[in-house]
Amino acid sequence: MNNISTNNIYKSFKHNEEDMLVLEDINISINHGDKVAITGESGAGKSTLLQILAGLDSPSNGIIKFGNQEANLLSSIEKSNLRLHSFGFVYQFHHLLEDLTVFENVLLPQELMPSYKYSDASKKVNDLLGQLGLKSRANFLPWKLSGGEKQRVAIARAIINNPQFLFLDEPTGNLDIKNANLVQDLIIQIADEYKVALILSTHDNSFAQRMDKIYKISNRNIIEV
Repeated sequence: MNNISTNNIYKSFKHNEEDMLVLEDINISINHGDKVAITGESGAGKSTLLQILAGLDSPSNGIIKFGNQEANLLSSIEKSNLRLHSFGFVYQFHHLLEDLTVFENVLLPQELMPSYKYSDASKKVNDLLGQLGLKSRANFLPWKLSGGEKQRVAIARAIINNPQFLFLDEPTGNLDIKNANLVQDLIIQIADEYKVALILSTHDNSFAQRMDKIYKISNRNIIEV
């Protein structure tokens, strides 16, 4: 699956029994290997668009395609399998499972794969933790980690299944400048090394400028800037 595209997407929510339009006539196409930033003011609909592009939410109208498949024709199981094999997710807050170690958090997506074998998966996890400078933290619980380390673990968990598309919703918005810069460098490095597409929602203009394309959501529409 090498492309995600939308055709005339609209999204509205119910508010006080009225439809509140958030996204209107959204057309965007993202290919495997692209680096794309989605910018806009708070509440503009950036996170909503990311959720739709990732198949976690559905548009009110319009079509989203994963490759040549229309999302609305896929069953919930098919969408889940698509996300498991093809998509990775990193959010502003790490969402690590607090009762699991770093190793166990990163291993979890591997355990969901049909071809899962502990020996192969554990080696893959340890190799990735070593690459991300987290090997010494493998047996730590999340509460023992710094904010930057937690976000690196979240990134490791997101890429352990070798996704084609990595969705990042304000991934450095909760970090100080030093750790934000380190995590941003890591994300770019991973995209280049693993040939994974980045779909990034951010308020950080300097981070957005490092992407190949920058889109802005304004007045419910999207434009390339």
